[in-house]
Formats: sequence, structure tokens, C-alpha cells
Amino acid sequence: MTLLLSVALWGSFPATAKLALVDFPPFFLAAVRSTAASCFLLLLLARSSSDTIRGLGPNAAGTFLVLGAAGIWGSMQFTYLAIYNTTAGNAVILQAATPVIVVLIARFYLGERLRRVQWLGVVASVLGVLLVITRGPFAVLEPANLHSGDFITLASLGSWAVYTVYGKRVLASYSPLLATTAAYGMGTLLILPTAALAAPLFPAPRLASPTAWSIVFYQGILGAVAHIWWYEAVLVVGPSQAAIFTNLQPIIGIVLAPLLLGERIGVWHVVGTLFVLAGVGLTTRVYATKPEQDHAS
Repeated sequence: MTLLLSVALWGSFPATAKLALVDFPPFFLAAVRSTAASCFLLLLLARSSSDTIRGLGPNAAGTFLVLGAAGIWGSMQFTYLAIYNTTAGNAVILQAATPVIVVLIARFYLGERLRRVQWLGVVASVLGVLLVITRGPFAVLEPANLHSGDFITLASLGSWAVYTVYGKRVLASYSPLLATTAAYGMGTLLILPTAALAAPLFPAPRLASPTAWSIVFYQGILGAVAHIWWYEAVLVVGPSQAAIFTNLQPIIGIVLAPLLLGERIGVWHVVGTLFVLAGVGLTTRVYATKPEQDHAS
């Protein structure tokens, strides 16, 4: 249930982030959200039992730096940059490719083997992604028709997949709350200088915007809780099977993008989504029918 709530919440993020980006530039939005989330998580960690911080020591810094760089610095801020440069509908549809990316990285990092039908699923998902990015007629595509944000979205998904797959091994030594808090802390330390360097490239934030600040705390606090739930799920079922649940995200995003933003969802968005979800189904079918320990342990 918590895993479903997590991905349902994340499905609302592209549309609500698009609203916040009217007043807050992407790197600033990432900086204030990650700062708010880090403070909230540190409070939770301080109130938790001593068992929550088991294994914590100087050697953990490098591990947590990887989590923060991939899951927060690489994923969060570039997701906002992507949404800034594309539509919320495109962003959430492309996020449906997350399970395929997770499975591919798990193949090389955890040594999981892919069957022929799974490679077919990878091809189907790639075709679906291309249909969304190019809005259909990619054979006669002109560069001016592309959204740079679509490609940034794919890069940020790669970072999230690294965070998920690498986290599977990290969770063998650290609790989900500790790993999530440390990842946010390290990620925030990386995001703050990035936001400062990028500030001249974007309009100044409108700090009096109640909408933007509401979304900061909505995504910051609830997003932090969702991160804890996500790692708890990865710990129990493994990265590949947990990633299957992200299929829910495009459904929510496709509904919210027209309602909140007035974006038009065209036929190629729908066709592309179906290809991506079909590819996800083929790529992850093994994980739905076999115990996780056969693949990721």
C-alpha cells in the first residue's frame, strides 16, 4: 500500500512542479525542496530508535555520497530542469520507462540476466519513448520539434535507477530512514552550490508566491516520506519488482496535466504510453513470477 501511495504521489509531481516553476526556477526549486525535506528527515531520525542508525560510521560517507549524488542531485534537480523545458504530460509519460532502466542497470550491476522476451520489452519501451518525444512522425522529425526537457528527463531517470539499484545493497547495512536522510543531506549539499551557479541563467524567484511555497512543502515533506517508503519496498521486494509499481505514475500524470495546466494529451502520447507500458510488462514479467532472491541477491 505504501509503495502504491509513493508512486501515486510522484505521479502528481510533474504537473504540480510545472505550477511552481512559474515562480521558482528549477535549480532554486530543487534547493529549497531538498533543504526542507532534509530538515524534516533529520527531525524524524532524531526521534527514531537507536537501531535506526545502526552501522553509521566514517566509512558510510562515500556510500551516502553516491546515494545523494544519484537520487537527489542527479534526479531531483534535473527532473525540475526537464519539466521546465518540456510539458508535464511528456515528463510523466517518460517516467513510465523507469522499470526498464532499473532492469537494465540491475543487469549490469547486480548481474541479473535478461531473457529474449525482456529484450523485446526494452525495444517496445524505447519505441514508446521515441513516440512521446517526437510526437509520432519521427521519420520526418526536425530538431526544432524536439523538447530538450524530454532528453533531460531520461537522464534524470537514469540517476534515479542508479539510486534504486545501488540502494538495494546499501539497505543490507543501513535502515531505509537513515539511507534516505543521508541521501537527502548529501544531495542538498551538492544542490546548493549548483543552484547558486545556475541562478544567473534563470529569472529571479518570486519569493512571495504562495503557490510555489505550498508545492515546495507538499513535494518536500510528502516526497521525503515517499522516499522512505520506496526504500522500504526495495528492501523487501528488490529494485526491479518495486519499479514495476511506477506504471501508475503516467495514469495520474495524464489526468492532472490537462486539469491543472490545460495541456493537450494527443493520440501519440497515448500510443507511446501503451508501448512503454507494454515494454515494461514484458521486461519485468520475470520479477512478477519469480522470487526476488533469484535475481538480486
